[in-house]
Amino acid sequence: MKKELTWPERIQNYVKETGFPENIFMGEDDRVVGTWIMGNDYRVKSSYYGGYPPTYLRRIKALFPDKSNALHVFSGKVDLNSFPGDTVDIKSELNPTYVDDAQSLKSVPLENYDLVLADPPYSVEDCEHYGTTMIKRNKVMRALQRLNSGSHIVWLDQVLPMYRKDQFSVEATIGMWKSTNHRFRGITIFRKL
Repeated sequence: MKKELTWPERIQNYVKETGFPENIFMGEDDRVVGTWIMGNDYRVKSSYYGGYPPTYLRRIKALFPDKSNALHVFSGKVDLNSFPGDTVDIKSELNPTYVDDAQSLKSVPLENYDLVLADPPYSVEDCEHYGTTMIKRNKVMRALQRLNSGSHIVWLDQVLPMYRKDQFSVEATIGMWKSTNHRFRGITIFRKL
């Protein structure tokens, strides 16, 4: 098992591995804050609607080199070459590791994972593109309470999901601008208590 990194070590590794400027910082409240400006590269490697911006997975991976078992929730066609791990999606035709509803994750052995990446549909309009219905974010967070202590959740969304403060702490908040005429998104990084 790898030694868990501190947030200053994570930030240092992020700068070293990505070559991007140090644009996330330790706040006075011991939380990480910052902004990522992703640039005007509109390509999504998977060509799947709502896929991650080109450098997103590389940035997250650089923050968590000590994590060994990642789970991509709402996975769609995530680029597993950029960030290996198992996948969960409600649509079997996308060939996820687990076909499951993220609001329950009944078939997923969450105790096996130390990092969860979640990028839910943001709106009803997005759900129409995916052919799904809106999820209740608080139900997803309730299902993720089964994670082991010390596990992290990287939640990309336009909404901060409701969560129990006796189950999770917020360790980082990063604003993400993709480019002009694109929606602003927030990255919230939770730690399971």
